[in-house]
Amino acid sequence: MRRVRPRRSRSAGKHVIASGGAPDRGEIVLGNVWTRMRETGAPTWWASFALVVVLALVGYGFILQPGQVLYSPHSDILAYHLGAKGVLWRSLEAGRGIPFWRADQMAGGPAFTSPNALYTYPLHGLFYLLNPPAAVDWTMWIHIVLGALVFWELGRALGLGSWPRLLMAVAALFNFKVLMAVYAGWLSLLPGISFFPLLFAVLFRLADHPRARDALALAAVGALCLHGGHVQLVYYCSWFLAAYVLIALFRLWRAGSYGDMRRVAGWAALSGALAVGMAAYLLVPLAAEVPLVTRDLASREFFRSFHSLGWHHLLTFFHPELLGSPRDGTYAAIELWEDVAYFGLVPLLLAFAGGTLGWRRPRTRFLVVSFVVSMLFALDTPLVRFLYDMLPGFRLFRLPGRMLFLTSCFGIALAGVGLEEVLARLRGVSGAAWRTALAAGAMIAVIVAEGAYYSHRYLATIAGEYAAPKTDYARFLAADPEVFRVAPLGSRVVPYGWAAPMGLQMISGYEPFNLRHYQEYDRLMQFGDGQLSDAITWTDFTRIARWDLFDNLNVRYVLTPSPLRPLPERLELVAQYQNQPLFVLYRGMYRTNVFIYRNTEARPRVSWVSRVVPASGEKDATALIRRHDLRDLAIVDGAEATEQPGPVSSAERAEVVAAADGFLEVETESPAKRFLVISEVWHPGWSATMDGVEHRLHRTNLALMGAWMPAGKHRLVLRFRPLLWRPALAVSLGSGVAFLGLAAIAFLQRRRDGHGLPTDGFAEGSRSLRV
Repeated sequence: MRRVRPRRSRSAGKHVIASGGAPDRGEIVLGNVWTRMRETGAPTWWASFALVVVLALVGYGFILQPGQVLYSPHSDILAYHLGAKGVLWRSLEAGRGIPFWRADQMAGGPAFTSPNALYTYPLHGLFYLLNPPAAVDWTMWIHIVLGALVFWELGRALGLGSWPRLLMAVAALFNFKVLMAVYAGWLSLLPGISFFPLLFAVLFRLADHPRARDALALAAVGALCLHGGHVQLVYYCSWFLAAYVLIALFRLWRAGSYGDMRRVAGWAALSGALAVGMAAYLLVPLAAEVPLVTRDLASREFFRSFHSLGWHHLLTFFHPELLGSPRDGTYAAIELWEDVAYFGLVPLLLAFAGGTLGWRRPRTRFLVVSFVVSMLFALDTPLVRFLYDMLPGFRLFRLPGRMLFLTSCFGIALAGVGLEEVLARLRGVSGAAWRTALAAGAMIAVIVAEGAYYSHRYLATIAGEYAAPKTDYARFLAADPEVFRVAPLGSRVVPYGWAAPMGLQMISGYEPFNLRHYQEYDRLMQFGDGQLSDAITWTDFTRIARWDLFDNLNVRYVLTPSPLRPLPERLELVAQYQNQPLFVLYRGMYRTNVFIYRNTEARPRVSWVSRVVPASGEKDATALIRRHDLRDLAIVDGAEATEQPGPVSSAERAEVVAAADGFLEVETESPAKRFLVISEVWHPGWSATMDGVEHRLHRTNLALMGAWMPAGKHRLVLRFRPLLWRPALAVSLGSGVAFLGLAAIAFLQRRRDGHGLPTDGFAEGSRSLRV
């Protein structure tokens, strides 16, 4: 019997089976795509993806020039991120893996658990392959593109056609708030900005069809957002996600769909638990450190960052520079990236149309209410002040005005609804697909033109050698083979973000989540008073009240922009350099002179003391420091501190054998038991071994460490690990295994049910195309 092959009808691009056989699934998909494009003129998923990439190259491609780095006078990239990623890069180059501690600023502090580090965030993978200046711009650009595609997916979850989805993607691509985040160098905030809208997309699908694959998708997106480091937007977003779940459960209850109600609640709870569990190795140590950081002391003024949004800031919904611009200094509050509400005039008008014309559409009311509520939460109102006092965790974050990122998300989603309604009415009048395509295309073109104008207006680059330069003074300091720290006088000598690339270890720095006890030590050293009343982000060295505390920090060199007058006897000028590069946040690139003074009385990184004074807690240690000189004395927590070692002889030795971020190896020799002061910042995550056996460390001099060393020759090795690291890692690994197991079960279940095609991406996009 002759086999008859299927033939393809050319009339409408559809497959027709003449006799026998069956069409290939790929042919069905391609046929559906071709049919939809001919019938509606609407772009497919792949066409939308390609267009977004092309537009991203048009609008932002100039930042990808080889050898260039994003630059603005207000950029956190130069002020912070090059330093944080520089710590990672040098640790990887040395073969030590991911660093848990950083020694480049504030005499040392946690690195891995800082919300700005993002060492294990998947989409910062380029920083494992390229040095930080080469990886920054591509990382920012990739997030801009992915953030746009997230909104395409959100439009699909809202049941919108291809043109509204494409408009949402383009509006997100050129969202002025995202552009300003790039301008401000928000490398750690951009992941949350890019991906939190995807949480709503997946949750909408889970509420419609409570099933395993959507719950797992929600868990995966949640874990990705929590890996983004800065959880502020995720924290805000969780309020609205929880509200939507409660609304969905209430509607199911009223409809009597108790089975669906249980499934939605169960899958939502499971996805949340999996997301938190997979990120536990980051979240648990970070939560455990909250009592140790100054952020725990944050006042209302710190929470407001000493300025807040008023009703007049809402005028920026209509024009981003209506109140001024940081480019020319006309914006009084400087930080327009924090305060602006603008997400595009065309999307704003369409959002209004969506909220009115599409009021009866599913989820439109939720989007409208969320738009208004998020806007109100961003302003300095009694409501926000109430949340500050009553809502757990709310006060740990700064600047509630960042809620406007959620406002722009809801606004762009409503813009997609608005375009859907406008095109439906236009199609009803004209009936021609090309007219609706022309109208949608014209609106998208306006958004692109405006976005490209602002991107070229605000974004700029500088050569990589200026972003992380090799300076004369850094070469001088690198020639010293000893382990030591430097003290730049003020913030206009060495940019804090350049310390790690230069290989410097400073006692000052910039870290939003810094250790409270080190700040108290710093205040005692500079002002003679260790009392802290507020959170701190910048730590500048400007004066000395206690030279003994200064010496104990192992400060060998002091760097100043001008000669010291009068010159303290302990300091000697050893070098001076002219016209050195300098970056000052909020002012930009400058040149400065650098004078280098050697501190002749600096103590080494490890040293013996002749006398030990016991302390019973932090307050007692602070009081004892006020009463004692610490040149040859240590104030030590613990009962063993009652032992007195006696005067140090010339035969006793203590020296550093190896030092790295979070690692210190020391060799000691003494004829009797003696106390060793270790000039590393105390943290309960430090542990020590002596000759391979676990050895106890003592908190010393309020902010440093020490250890009792027995007589003879010994090798002391210190290592740092985040708090609760092993149990938290075990939870994350267990959650990851559970996620993969459930994903495998869901996949096999779908195979048994005969659903072979994926429900997202290309195939789903081709099946659901509509104007």
